[in-house]
Amino acid sequence: MAQRAGLGPGQLEVWAILLFLGLFQSGMAARCGIIIQARITGGNSANPSQWPWQVSITYDGVHVCGGSLVSEQWVLSAAHCFPREHYKEDYEVKLGAHQLDTFSSDTVVRTVAEVISHPSYRQEGSQGDIALLRLNSPITFSRSIQPICLPAANASFPNGLNCTVTGWGHVAPSVSLQSPRPLQQLEVPLISRETCSCLYNINAKPAEPHTIQQDMLCAGYVKGGKDACQGDSGGPLSCPVEGLWYLAGIVSWGDACGAPNRPGVYTMTSSYASWIHHHVAELQPRVVPQTLESQPDSHLCNKGNLAFNSAPAQGLLRPNLLLPLALSLVLFCPWHEH
Repeated sequence: MAQRAGLGPGQLEVWAILLFLGLFQSGMAARCGIIIQARITGGNSANPSQWPWQVSITYDGVHVCGGSLVSEQWVLSAAHCFPREHYKEDYEVKLGAHQLDTFSSDTVVRTVAEVISHPSYRQEGSQGDIALLRLNSPITFSRSIQPICLPAANASFPNGLNCTVTGWGHVAPSVSLQSPRPLQQLEVPLISRETCSCLYNINAKPAEPHTIQQDMLCAGYVKGGKDACQGDSGGPLSCPVEGLWYLAGIVSWGDACGAPNRPGVYTMTSSYASWIHHHVAELQPRVVPQTLESQPDSHLCNKGNLAFNSAPAQGLLRPNLLLPLALSLVLFCPWHEH
């Protein structure tokens, strides 16, 4: 038996931190879904390194979409961020960024070696709004660059669970995030597919039908004012379960950023666990512990009383999210204005 080294309390603490961050690696992958810093429950700008799996995807040097790091060489985003007429050589992925307009030694940039969009994606609102990006070379995990956990195919996140959507998109329809463009965050509760579909049928335009497909997930506030918007597409909807964060959804589409009765709609990542594993065998989705029960939310679509009084006074993100705070995260509208 090897003799124990005499490590003092300070050394033990350093050792523990190195293991926790995944920086002390001996052939083992860093653990997924870990946030080093405590979350902020008010305000709109995230802290540096707070969401280490968030990436910025640029086209011809301009930020167009978000994405989520899921391994050393793979990123998940939305298929609509990669029109067929675009060349992969014109895309870049920025990892470890906080303020897009400020240089940081924590930031790493990679070109895109391959884009795999789901074959079922056709247009806005259709199924299959998910894409895998292979980076031109693997990255090294650090404090500001870490992967998020992928949920297994049978994963279920309960209605009412507070998740967080992040991105650098517009803060209101056609209103860009101001320089230095810090990463924005917004806490949003999950809404059942049935209630979401009911909400989208309120004052619906027959010429513009909105169908909440089986591979979609909704989150947001019935009153509106807090949502994702242009430029947030493809970014993560991160949900916490027993200390780990899972990529529950991918920012996909919405009907006007932060509009009443129009929660944000995301691609449900767990619906594509098999597809992801088929293309990238080393990506192993994790079973999500079922620790909470879904809260009935049909009352949210009571057409006689659509107020969602439980919405927090202060939202976490930017766009139209927190109109009272002039923050609005409007992360969801983006979706299409690249």
